[in-house]
Amino acid sequence: MNKELKVMEPKQYYDEIDLYELIEILVRHKWSIVITTVISTLLSLIVALYVRSNTPNYLVKSILIQQDTYGLKGVNKINVDTVLLQDKNVEKILEIEPIKKEYLENTPEEMQNMASERKFLQELIVISKNEKKPEEVSIKTQIIVDENSGKDIINKYIEILREQDNLVDIITKEKKLKSDSLEKTKVEIENIQNEILDIFKKDSDLRALKPEEKMNYIAAKYPELNLRKNEQEKYYNTYVNELIRLDSLNDKADIIKETTDIYFLKGQSKAKIILVVGILMGLFLGVMVAFLKEFIDGYKKRYKK
Repeated sequence: MNKELKVMEPKQYYDEIDLYELIEILVRHKWSIVITTVISTLLSLIVALYVRSNTPNYLVKSILIQQDTYGLKGVNKINVDTVLLQDKNVEKILEIEPIKKEYLENTPEEMQNMASERKFLQELIVISKNEKKPEEVSIKTQIIVDENSGKDIINKYIEILREQDNLVDIITKEKKLKSDSLEKTKVEIENIQNEILDIFKKDSDLRALKPEEKMNYIAAKYPELNLRKNEQEKYYNTYVNELIRLDSLNDKADIIKETTDIYFLKGQSKAKIILVVGILMGLFLGVMVAFLKEFIDGYKKRYKK
């Protein structure tokens, strides 16, 4: 048994990896590692610089859309997501000359149509909503020409949204209707008052009554007239209160509020990650090259023997 252990012991040490030998191999082929790492680093640097130079920058503006119909019919629902689905809006944004020129230069002539124009703008403009507060909206556009044209895109987009906002028009329309109805009611009330005056003149029974009893007498003797009077007075009060309410809505008519100025947002590039990965890959490949060269050198020595 002891003899078997003695026989196996040298074999066990022979199979173990010698750390010092590995370090010696790496030192012996250090220039291979250095050169491989440098080449990999240079290549990754070139790629990183290219990625960085092509990383888009953006302009952003935040707006607040606080919309309520206030019980009015016909108020448009402002939807920031459907702006570019309408052909007329696509055409309005492409009225910005530098953007139109960029589209024409980067789109083959045979593919220039409304669909490609819409796709071009959809890739250019990004609309983001706050998940907790959907009324908070950010309009972000990629800078593809210069900052001025980017600002023009955002301003044009907000202008289109404001065109959807018809609350002021609806309020004006409703005020006109209520005012006309109020005037008709005034005329009707005046006619009723004239009829009551005629009754006072013609009905001798009223002369013996006290002032506070006269209206009760008329209400009892002429119920239809009294009903008309109460009804028109009710309409009158309703129209007056409605006009007061509509006047108070003028302060709330500005549905779209710009909460920030247009600001610059630098795009996040992966240049640093690419460079770091390139350096690590260079070291790894350098080590692999070192061991490969050591293997080839060892193979050549054994072959010569």
